[in-house]
Amino acid sequence: MPEAKSPKSTTQSDDAVDDVADDSTPEVLDDAEDAAAPAEDAPAPAEEPTKPSRRPDPVQAEKDRQKAVKERQKAEAEAHRADMKKGAQAEKETQKAIKEATALQRKADKAQEVADKLQAAADEANDAVLKDPTDQANARAEKAANAAASAQDTAGRLQKEASAALKKANKLRAAQRAAGRDKVEAPDSRQWVPPTFITVGLLGVLWLVVYYISVAASITVPYLTDLGGWNVIIGMGLMAASFGIATLWK
Repeated sequence: MPEAKSPKSTTQSDDAVDDVADDSTPEVLDDAEDAAAPAEDAPAPAEEPTKPSRRPDPVQAEKDRQKAVKERQKAEAEAHRADMKKGAQAEKETQKAIKEATALQRKADKAQEVADKLQAAADEANDAVLKDPTDQANARAEKAANAAASAQDTAGRLQKEASAALKKANKLRAAQRAAGRDKVEAPDSRQWVPPTFITVGLLGVLWLVVYYISVAASITVPYLTDLGGWNVIIGMGLMAASFGIATLWK
């Protein structure tokens, strides 16, 4: 028969099992931590760096502005040269048309004089036929009449050509005057700005100088002395206006 285990041996066996369990528990926990470690240590997805906002460079902006101003001035100068060239060409064509019209009118006048003389000769020939109705007189009268008629046709043709040429010249002259009025009404430049702002600025300075000298020397200047302290405001206002006018220059 098997021998019965004593309570002491049973207690020792339970203690051994507890020791084994205690020894194996840290190893299991370490394995679980090692298994979970890769998931925790995995690198996070890289975030896209935000681009810093660039502020406009004032130096580059000023360069771009100056470049745009130069390009605009260059375009205006080219347009002005083109207008001057076009105006010169139009003036040349107008003068040429006027000369042609004048020459044709001169020819028409001479042709009319010749036609009048031939007509007078034809009238004399007809009078001669009435006085002496011979074949020779009739032939001379017919010849003179044909010459007068031909001369009258030539004079009429030249007069029509002269009238057409004169009409063309007047049309060109009217178009040129209209173009000149358009330029005066809408100028493409501001050449008046420099002399205007210089004149106004110098007038303001001169106003102040005269006022202070008159006050220091006790000199009475008509109208100026009566204004008193308003002279300072007027002088400074003129100088400020000159600077305002200077901003219109381009």
